[in-house]
Amino acid sequence: MGNEKPSLPFSAKELLSVQRPIRYLGGEIGAVPNTAPDARGRLLTVALVFPDVYEIAHSHLGHKILYGLFNGTPGFSAERLYSPWLDFEALSRERGVPARSLETGKPLSDFDVAGFTLQYELSYSNILNALDLGRIPLRAADRDESYPLIVAGGPGAANPEPLAPFFDLFFLGDAEASLLSDYEIIKNWKASRAPKKELFLELMNRPGIYIPSFFRPEYGPGRGAFGGAFQGAEPLYPNYARVRSAVASPLAGAYFPERQIVPFVKPVHDRVAVEIARGCSRGCRFCQAGFIYRPARERDEKEIAALMEKNLRFSGSDEAGYLALSAGDHGQIETLVANFMARPQGTRVALSLPSLRVKSVRPSLAREIQKARKTGFTFAPEAGTARLRAAINKDLTDQDAREAARVAFSLGWKTVKLYYMCGLPTETDEDLHSIARSVKLLGIPPGTRANVGLSHFTPKAHTPFQWSAGSLPATIQARFAKVKKAFGSTRSVALKYPESGVCFAESLLARGDRRLADVLEDVWRAGARFEAWGDHFKLALWLEALEARGFDPRLFQMARDPAEPLPWDHLSYGVTKEYLLRELSRAYRSLPTPDCREGTCLSCGACREGARISLAPIAPSPEAPEAPEAEAAEAAAVAETAAEAETAAEAAGAKGAAKKARRAPAPRPQEEYRYLCRFRKVGPAVFLGHLEMAEAFKKAIRRAGLPLAYSQGFHPQPKLSFLTPLPLGVASLDEALTLSLTEEIPPTRLLAALSLPFGLSPLAAEARPLSAGRIRAWGARWRIESAAPLFALFPLSPSGLLRYTDNKGRERESELSEFIGKTEILSPRAVEIAIRAGETGTPKPLAAVRFLAGLDASVPLELLKTATLLWGDPSAPPAPGKP
Repeated sequence: MGNEKPSLPFSAKELLSVQRPIRYLGGEIGAVPNTAPDARGRLLTVALVFPDVYEIAHSHLGHKILYGLFNGTPGFSAERLYSPWLDFEALSRERGVPARSLETGKPLSDFDVAGFTLQYELSYSNILNALDLGRIPLRAADRDESYPLIVAGGPGAANPEPLAPFFDLFFLGDAEASLLSDYEIIKNWKASRAPKKELFLELMNRPGIYIPSFFRPEYGPGRGAFGGAFQGAEPLYPNYARVRSAVASPLAGAYFPERQIVPFVKPVHDRVAVEIARGCSRGCRFCQAGFIYRPARERDEKEIAALMEKNLRFSGSDEAGYLALSAGDHGQIETLVANFMARPQGTRVALSLPSLRVKSVRPSLAREIQKARKTGFTFAPEAGTARLRAAINKDLTDQDAREAARVAFSLGWKTVKLYYMCGLPTETDEDLHSIARSVKLLGIPPGTRANVGLSHFTPKAHTPFQWSAGSLPATIQARFAKVKKAFGSTRSVALKYPESGVCFAESLLARGDRRLADVLEDVWRAGARFEAWGDHFKLALWLEALEARGFDPRLFQMARDPAEPLPWDHLSYGVTKEYLLRELSRAYRSLPTPDCREGTCLSCGACREGARISLAPIAPSPEAPEAPEAEAAEAAAVAETAAEAETAAEAAGAKGAAKKARRAPAPRPQEEYRYLCRFRKVGPAVFLGHLEMAEAFKKAIRRAGLPLAYSQGFHPQPKLSFLTPLPLGVASLDEALTLSLTEEIPPTRLLAALSLPFGLSPLAAEARPLSAGRIRAWGARWRIESAAPLFALFPLSPSGLLRYTDNKGRERESELSEFIGKTEILSPRAVEIAIRAGETGTPKPLAAVRFLAGLDASVPLELLKTATLLWGDPSAPPAPGKP
């Protein structure tokens, strides 16, 4: 199911010197590159490079689609590379180890193609870093055919000009449309050993293929401190003057993976995600995705349900997500959610809809979502006033937002997340101040809170606001400060916003031209890495690079004249320039534009040959109770405890329902059967932290279809407990955990059902009745080895005052004999020692042995856990003190 022999050319000590070494080992379940050649015996190797750390990269759905698409097709093989964190980069450079794939450790330079995901502008410095770590020249002009073909796709390709000198090709639009046939051409070219230009000539008229070297940008003379104005991109071939994006239409039936990789490191979005729709017809004028992914296309409910079920069964995940730009707009969304929640509740899978429009948060939909674990509600009002919302075409009123928040809070949610934006075209100070007012108008009940995320507007390519001005850092910071002041101090609202320089640099790259490639390279060479992480961003690097290249920071931030060419005008995502200008005019008059799915075609240009809006049939929505009392009573009925039900009913404003909730019976206890399991943790698994190992077991149990028992409460958790902690990097021949199931099964079946990742091996399982009381660990037996004969005079009856730090970080001291059980000298180079687990802290094995043997902390010792010792077991040593 996974790569069983992940390896790195680093010692265990070196790996333990970096954060989360498991990021770099690979070997996850489902991470299996294809090895089957095509009918002619050829295999094109593709490196899928995501320019951020594992936790971010693994959450990206497009990356998973590409991985499955390539590895599910004979003749293509894909492997992954993610950006190393700063410590691992330093280690790699010090050791001279190039960037390598997670699956097989193959160097990046040995692949046929390296494909980069352009998800966010502030990751672009990481792209240059990946090329450099891969020992690949940065500039396309400096690479011959012996290097991989360097390509990219994603939303950043809407304006790829600041990256153009570094790439051979860009793919615009949907990968499912023609990617495999494009790569078939690349495979033929690789086999022919022809020059790259021959490949480009064959590809140049295919949908979505942009070859930057086939266009020459032109600039006017400089103006003072400013560089010259962009005057257009001259095509070098008359029949290749404009590139149109590729569109997968319809989306129904398009490729989607059925076995997504099961991660070791917990991603930022740790869930099985299924894309239910692509594109959006709402037309929010600031939203680039809403324009470049048009027309709107939806998958059918049956296809979605089948994809979700297969992925959940394979992954063992307990959280799922239906993804779309506006999930609530899907014509069958309530049927989708209701059917998902009708699955056996023993599966305990929480469902999230991370992109709900406020108006789509209907009581009936919210009630369905909250039947499993509550994963949170997120709304995006974007602006604080009705006038500004009309200007950006956001169909939302304050009453809509209040109703959505009321529904969420009344059904038991304790937190809602809200997204707002400042710096929007036509914005006034009143608009900024009104952000705080609109949040306060939500009526946040006591004991609940609103987390407000504030971002800054960036004029993006292919939107009606692409001609609008960007902002300088001081202006951005002043806007954030005004909003913060308007909120004042309130415990029920948490406000967060990014570093102003980050917003400035994003805008610079989003609307700049090819001249910014030099600036970007200068910034990277000056040390820029992970600039999307605010604490790693350095505005000074950008300002210094701009000045060194002779550019005033205002050059790329000025408003653009619609009559003048834009750096991305030779690229088309379907929506016409004429339509965007009409929308810009309506924005300045605060005139909304209706949703085209309501029946009136707006002639935007997105629907064209091979691309049509395709929606799933609309399913009737369940009718919600009209009376507040009835709605509160239903909220009470689904709350998880009588106390929660009373709180929910009171929040909904129904006094009678609150009384009824007080009489509600407590939930019936579930049947529970407890098991003690033993397992081995060796090899690469030693780099799994405790939380990562717990997640691996939880998913393995769910993959096996074993009915885990869960705790009660607002966020039920599986009843799974590891008895003794194990230090990171230490192997164990005998670990122990307890788990509870809701059905009684033979221990042999439990043991045989577990499919664990590399280095984790189940050893034994036994049923332990609940009546026997809690299973507790006495401690553990440890083997300590040395390369030198240091243990010949080791005391068999250890004593002495040992100082140690307890589990709360407090300094303590204790007589060592209270913790040390049986001690045995195995050889002059090895000793085995049993150490009891104390309630306020436990001596570390190496520290205890060094203390007893009189060894300095610099003496190298090897540690191995040989047994977990339980209270009451015959193998446990006699108790040196009270249990």
